[in-house]
Amino acid sequence: MKIMKIRKYLFDKEYRFNVNSGLGFYNKWDDEAFLKKAFNVKMGYSLNLDNPQTFNEKLQWLKLYNRHPEYTMMVDKYKVREYIADKLGEEYLIPLLGVWDDPDDIDFEALPNQFVLKCNHNSGTGMCICRDKSKLDIKKVKRELRKGLKENYYLKWREWPYKDVPRKIIAEKYMEDTSSSELNDYKFICFNGKVICSIVCSDCFDKDGLKVTFYNRDWEKIPFTRHYSVSEKEIQRHAIYQDVLDFLERLSKDTSFKRTDFYEIDERLYFVELTFFPGSGYEEFDSEKWDTTLGNWVKLPDKFGGYLLNGDNVCIWLHGQIIEQEHSLVDYKFFCFNGEPKFMYVSKDNASQAYTDFYDMSGNKLDMQMKDPASPTGYDLPVNFDKMKEFSQILSENIPFLRVDFYEINKMLYSGELTFFHNAGFTSVKPEHWNIEMGNWIYLPVKNSGGGIKD
Repeated sequence: MKIMKIRKYLFDKEYRFNVNSGLGFYNKWDDEAFLKKAFNVKMGYSLNLDNPQTFNEKLQWLKLYNRHPEYTMMVDKYKVREYIADKLGEEYLIPLLGVWDDPDDIDFEALPNQFVLKCNHNSGTGMCICRDKSKLDIKKVKRELRKGLKENYYLKWREWPYKDVPRKIIAEKYMEDTSSSELNDYKFICFNGKVICSIVCSDCFDKDGLKVTFYNRDWEKIPFTRHYSVSEKEIQRHAIYQDVLDFLERLSKDTSFKRTDFYEIDERLYFVELTFFPGSGYEEFDSEKWDTTLGNWVKLPDKFGGYLLNGDNVCIWLHGQIIEQEHSLVDYKFFCFNGEPKFMYVSKDNASQAYTDFYDMSGNKLDMQMKDPASPTGYDLPVNFDKMKEFSQILSENIPFLRVDFYEINKMLYSGELTFFHNAGFTSVKPEHWNIEMGNWIYLPVKNSGGGIKD
């Protein structure tokens, strides 16, 4: 057996790559280099990121250049429940039995006889499907859950939304269909806000293995396979199929590609997960034609890379590139004094002139001027104005003065920077009473003899 594995390692490049990847050989590679290597090994041709054409190529492109911070919440199997409850309704959620940070915190005595345990940040590692608690090996379950919590699912195939999911264990109700021994898994695929096709995963326990069947919008079978064989059974379209389509299209309006999965249980649909990279973009089609056809359905957005930093009360998005818009970006700067945002400085650079306006925390324009002249028409308040105020208050707590900067891009909120000394303290403010007023808002701490300060 060992000799066979050595031979396979030497002569099977995909097996060799998977082994090396599992051992962490590529962990320090940047995402682009890793994806190019993995794609070539698994798909058999070079990844073209400059002009991607196939479906699998475009999924790799989206991993690198479509990094919107809300995707992290959407792949978090715990946090996404709030999102679905708000957008679709709690009746579409599988009942939650508990959530924990550590396997040792789980009270197995309190759980029902049947349940499902899983990690919220990965895809299967550590999962326990319990059908009879009396036969459960609790030590083994805890051991597998610890393994799941340690797994860095992002590093596996560089699906970046999983990188910063706060790791937890969740327990859900064990669900059964009274008319069948297995659950049908419906997957609705949205391309640029429109459900073009759907998938039904069935026959999980069949001797020939899982069947994956594609249907078009009119519920007619699409004549291709992707990695798995097609079911020969006639699978009926769900009664609320059209309602689900309408809802998912509203939900996916600004997304290039998203798949939403449901189980059908006793003629009701239950939400399973949201997926941005099915098969991680490495599952082959039986015909290259369909890889290109589905690729044509994905209209790529402007590049937008970056990383999300999570804190207890705030998240900050570090970006390498701002989306180029028709006009210059507007910069929203909140001047905070001892944890209280007092006014907002709004600035936009045009080709020949920068303009700046000032607004109080109720959105009223102030008669203040610093370096640049006021804009001729003023600015609309940002959609995320209340969130900006809230985050500014959190970030500036117990600080005599802090300026908190934001951008709003396509109605999404992004952090700019934190500044302690606006213009290094050499800003001219007109009228003069505003300079005095801002001075009065700063409560200086007590100096201590060592050069520091006392609280």
